[in-house]
Amino acid sequence: MDTLKSMWATIPPATPGELAGARRRLLAGMRPRRRLATAPRLLVAAGVAAAAVGTTLIIGNDTPAYALAMSPDGTLTVTVNELRDPEGLQAKLGAAGVRADVTFLATGTRCAAPRFAAVDSTYDGPPAAGPEELRTAVNESRSPKAATVTSIRTIRISPEHIKPGETLVMEFRDNANAQAPWRLGTWLAQANTPVRPCTPVEDTG
Repeated sequence: MDTLKSMWATIPPATPGELAGARRRLLAGMRPRRRLATAPRLLVAAGVAAAAVGTTLIIGNDTPAYALAMSPDGTLTVTVNELRDPEGLQAKLGAAGVRADVTFLATGTRCAAPRFAAVDSTYDGPPAAGPEELRTAVNESRSPKAATVTSIRTIRISPEHIKPGETLVMEFRDNANAQAPWRLGTWLAQANTPVRPCTPVEDTG
């Protein structure tokens, strides 16, 4: 005990500034840390294409709803963070040389079919008899090659698989799931043919 007293006697007393700093550090360590939002949060939104209204996904206030980038090889990378302003995304694709029809849908809905004449059977063809037949149909179709989902928020569009006058039809459906924010259906409509507006219906499939 005498040894401890001798050691304490050699330590100079803390100044008021040092005590205040220690108090701040102690309080900072006790204060709960604010969690960073790394996944989209749910918002209620309206005015999406074809009067489809529902819950949409957003990452943060400073994150754009969508972004588009062009690679040197001509492919486009579309990032969709929030299901909002489909007309704006459609216009951006048009400015990049891709004729598109974009629809954002609420959870549990889809566009009533048929809306257009498709270039291949992935849209309105007969149901596949099994996984192998479905795989063959997809491999022989251009629609899946024209637009491919590459991550939970990005799509790669390859204009080389879209012929002049054809329309890339994109139907996004809110998935209400941070790990898979949306589901996407993409098809090619025949050249110079109309794509009717989307009529949202319940998706029972």
